[in-house]
Amino acid sequence: MSVIAKFRQGKGPQTGAAAPEPAKPAAAQAVDAPTLSAMDRAVKPQRITPTRVIGVLLILVVLAVGVFGYLRYGLAKTLSVSLDRVTISAVEKGVFSDYVPVTGNVAPQDTVFLDTVEGGQVTEVMVEDGAAVAAGMPLARLKNTRLELEVLGREAQLTESQNYLANARLAFQQSELRNQRDMMSVEREIARLNDQLTRQKPLENEGVSKSIIVNLEADLAHRLAEKKSIEDSQVAERQVARSNVAQLESSIGRMTQSLGLVRQNLNNLTVVAPIGGQLTGFNLKVGEVVSPGQRIGQVDTVDAFKISALVDEFYLGRVAIGQSASLEADGKTYALTVAKVYPDVKERQFQVDLRFTGETPKSLRRGQTMRPRIELGETADSLIVANGPFYDETGGVWVLVMSGDGKAASRRDVTLGRRNPDAIEVVKGLSPGERVITSSYESFKDVERIDFN
Repeated sequence: MSVIAKFRQGKGPQTGAAAPEPAKPAAAQAVDAPTLSAMDRAVKPQRITPTRVIGVLLILVVLAVGVFGYLRYGLAKTLSVSLDRVTISAVEKGVFSDYVPVTGNVAPQDTVFLDTVEGGQVTEVMVEDGAAVAAGMPLARLKNTRLELEVLGREAQLTESQNYLANARLAFQQSELRNQRDMMSVEREIARLNDQLTRQKPLENEGVSKSIIVNLEADLAHRLAEKKSIEDSQVAERQVARSNVAQLESSIGRMTQSLGLVRQNLNNLTVVAPIGGQLTGFNLKVGEVVSPGQRIGQVDTVDAFKISALVDEFYLGRVAIGQSASLEADGKTYALTVAKVYPDVKERQFQVDLRFTGETPKSLRRGQTMRPRIELGETADSLIVANGPFYDETGGVWVLVMSGDGKAASRRDVTLGRRNPDAIEVVKGLSPGERVITSSYESFKDVERIDFN
């Protein structure tokens, strides 16, 4: 029998030397821990068992399903609101116009700036700022002593070059005359020698000395060589003379052109109006010194206007030159066209110039603020719904559709297309006659159904 079993029977181990211990009370025996022998070992109870793990997982799954069901189908998805808090619009068939409204200012159609080509001191101002001017009308006169001296120097250089050219031509003519005289003299000697040789040659055996014939032949050969030398000299002198004359003529041509430009700059000291219109920004004073390239004013047309408008950068790729636009003014609609698109984007906007293609409103004034609209696409018959704040909050992928009795509205997935400030094009998900909440969905983002009270 083991030691534990003996303890359970209330017996202790027996020894020959020790006296038996007195019996303990039953309560003391119940609380005393058993004594282990060398053959026995303590076994710790297992706290994590497969049964317990499965139980915990089942509890978590049940809780998750409950939370999901509450969030998805619980009271948080249904909301009761007053019918007065929402705006309801009907889905209907109509004409959809794809356009963007813009805000612009009226400006002159053509503006020409007045910039000084050459600087100088103002000696006379003929027109005041704001006056109406005609094309070519003198506005002011400047004085530039340096430019005047430069013109005089260029004229002197041109005169000197022209004298050189005249002298070169005269020298060439004199050389030609001299060569002609030399050629005539040589040719006369050659003719005389040929005549003598012709008469003396047959008499060589009849009393005429042979030395005479030899001398005549030698003189003839010399004259012929001299003639050849004169001819070569004439050719060389003509080439040199023609080259010099051509260079001088080319130089004179360039100097004449340069002098013309300088004279033109001198003429530009008289400022004239480039076009007819209204002179603005023209504030010159007599005695004032103006720098080269300085802007001294501008001339604006007064009988034609344009509208310079700012457009949101979102439409940068959809606005192009030649697109149609319109303007409501004086109770009428006026046609415009996009004349220029500025690619620079500033503060998330870019600029366009709109020009009138026909009649211009009579009440138009420079600097006046107008609100034209630019057509982005063709007008088409479509299923449309009124535009509203809901689109910005849903992205056009879902809406709240009213029930037939008008007492509730439920969420529905839709596809919305193009959008203008008045209407939105319906592509899929809605039918004509249905009614949609088009006011803000800020409080309805997680709502599946709305009940009206």
